[in-house]
Amino acid sequence: MSTEFKARQPKGIPVGGQFAPDRHSESGVTLNQVRNRELMAERRELLKTSGYIPAATLHAANAPTTTERRGEWWNRNFVAAEYRAAGKGYPQMPDDYTPARTLGHAMSGHRRTHRMNYGNKDIQLRMPSVTSIKRFSKEHMNPTFDVPVSVSIKGGAPVQGWVRVTKTGPDQWETTTLGGPKGDAADQVAEAAAAVLESRRPTAALSRVSDLLEARKQREAARGSELNPIKSSFIDSIGYDEPSSTMATRIGDKLYGHKVTKQFFDAVRSAERPGAVFNKLVRQGQGSGVEQCSKCNRFSATGVSHTCPTGHKPESGIGLDHVERARTRASHVAATASRGVDPVLDRKVAPAAAPVNTAPAPGAQPVPAKKTGLPGRRRRV
Repeated sequence: MSTEFKARQPKGIPVGGQFAPDRHSESGVTLNQVRNRELMAERRELLKTSGYIPAATLHAANAPTTTERRGEWWNRNFVAAEYRAAGKGYPQMPDDYTPARTLGHAMSGHRRTHRMNYGNKDIQLRMPSVTSIKRFSKEHMNPTFDVPVSVSIKGGAPVQGWVRVTKTGPDQWETTTLGGPKGDAADQVAEAAAAVLESRRPTAALSRVSDLLEARKQREAARGSELNPIKSSFIDSIGYDEPSSTMATRIGDKLYGHKVTKQFFDAVRSAERPGAVFNKLVRQGQGSGVEQCSKCNRFSATGVSHTCPTGHKPESGIGLDHVERARTRASHVAATASRGVDPVLDRKVAPAAAPVNTAPAPGAQPVPAKKTGLPGRRRRV
């Protein structure tokens, strides 16, 4: 009988991704603890280097709905953070960002940054309060910086990681999850953080969002899609907007739109004679209105409220002293939490030994038989 535990994925919860939830029985919790120690060992080895260390996601110290174990919450996030070479990197939201600067338990000895829980029926998100995040952003001229979070999706196992944020307008924020492959779960976390930061009532923000994935798709659709040049004597540039399944084609000074599948668009883009394939597959199809923004030159389907994408800003160089303190703390925490555990990452299997050639060399003398003290075989007469 196999004793391997494999959690059943609940209906409606995406599989994979660094923020993908997972329901666990008691044995599953034990496996989580083992895997968490292995992850700590991997981070321990990475933190010994002085170069780039990508962000990671760790099992959370506790559920996002509770305020307990604050110190462990911050420590795990320090371990999971992204680190770059000395003198480079994005700032982290400090663990001691409070106006009064009274005594407390942060790394600096001051009081810890106030955290809040924001959630709805699908997601619970704990992070520094929106008030502190906005104040930190404003104080430093709205740079790109990283915010620690813990999250649980649809009651799944809570995890901790980071979200990169940038204020891009009066009520607009760019948010990106760090620490693993992208997917539906990561998009939900990023959209949840954006919804909270953009709302005038952060505590009620997520209760107004019925579907975070759909909200994320609408946000991406509003940014439009790029037009790219193509080698053709007939067509100047083409682009494809996946949210609306619309292909845009610029011919001279006119922009045409058609409802086509992604396969048809790819066929035109990869053809030796794009114009001929366009005439055969696209031109006679269903037309669709498209508009091109004069500022960002991206296009979107007619009727879509367009928002020019801004993305994250370059590294600002602020807050690097705090980042180095966090790296030092992370090294200590990871080493303590993984004592006696070897990292699974990069573990190599020793190659099989080469077969030994037992054939005698040409001209070699026969090896005398070893005397064992036993009677030899009798020769037949």
